[in-house]
Amino acid sequence: MDVADGRVPPASPASDPASAARRRRSQGTAHVPASAAASLSASQGGGPARAGGGSKALARAAEPGSDVEWEKVLWKRQPFPDTYTDETFLQQLVVNDSVPDRRFWPVVAASGAVTQQLSCVVALAAVALLLREGRLGAEQLLAACALLLALGYATCALLGRQLLGGSVARGARQCVLLVGGVYGLTPLLHSLTATVSTDSALALAVALSCAHLFLADYSFVNDVTDRLTGALSLAAGVLAAVLVAGRMRTEAEVFAHVLLSLELFLLSPYARRHVRRSSTAAHAGLTAAMAAAAAALLWPLSPPSTAAFLAAVAAVTLAVPTALVRGHRFKAKISGPWDEAAPHIPTELVFGPNAMFRIRVRGLQ
Repeated sequence: MDVADGRVPPASPASDPASAARRRRSQGTAHVPASAAASLSASQGGGPARAGGGSKALARAAEPGSDVEWEKVLWKRQPFPDTYTDETFLQQLVVNDSVPDRRFWPVVAASGAVTQQLSCVVALAAVALLLREGRLGAEQLLAACALLLALGYATCALLGRQLLGGSVARGARQCVLLVGGVYGLTPLLHSLTATVSTDSALALAVALSCAHLFLADYSFVNDVTDRLTGALSLAAGVLAAVLVAGRMRTEAEVFAHVLLSLELFLLSPYARRHVRRSSTAAHAGLTAAMAAAAAALLWPLSPPSTAAFLAAVAAVTLAVPTALVRGHRFKAKISGPWDEAAPHIPTELVFGPNAMFRIRVRGLQ
């Protein structure tokens, strides 16, 4: 017995209009009676209708047992209000489907690449000041450069199981070309900024160092990408080192300083990438060692600057990941079947009825 109207349903459920309407509503469709559709058509110009007939037809459009089905499309004209939705309208809604999950410690480990790059910039600036004040000799810096170069090659060979350059001979040749090129350009680099005031050169060097940090390829160090990009970042860092090197006292100091900048900005990302790939603990240890070395070089020059640097390291390593993980909980990215379709680019275009003219597009999937 139907509680709503007190009538006994027919024996066949398939012939029950109410059951059919309920099934259609469960499938995301609604129906409009033919009389309502005719009244709406008349109100829209298909024939005479009384005032307010169109709105009454729209109001009757979603009644159970109607004959016109509602579809969730915009291109088709339907006898429904523009704002009409049914109970199945948001069944296919997906929230944060393509948003990666953020965990605190993985984010802290990923921020180590930023800390390492910041330590390289601060260490290079501290070395330049120590050279200018005479607290560090060019011979000592050249020995440190040779040691860093050997450690970098050993790290790539042991952890990455590959040599920079592909082989020992090719790697040695590239190393000789790098050192010889810098040595040959040392007299030019020493006098390159002689006509520029010291304040202007230092201000431009600071701006270029900030640009280097902003444009650096941190994804390569974190083993997200396979190729080291960021040519603008490398150019900005080397140019900042050249501007500072122009204020050195001797050509030997210029040579040592520029060589150190190339090792830190150009070669060290490869070694740091292999350390990051091998072990998270080794990556954390290398990050702490680089930050400690930069702080040790900066401490004799300015203890307040050292404190500011350590505060920046703490912010990058702890404060920023904490804020990122906490803010990630409030992220809500909705998606569904109404998203833009992905373009399909064919790999072969055929023109003509007999396919006599073909164009192949290589490199596309």
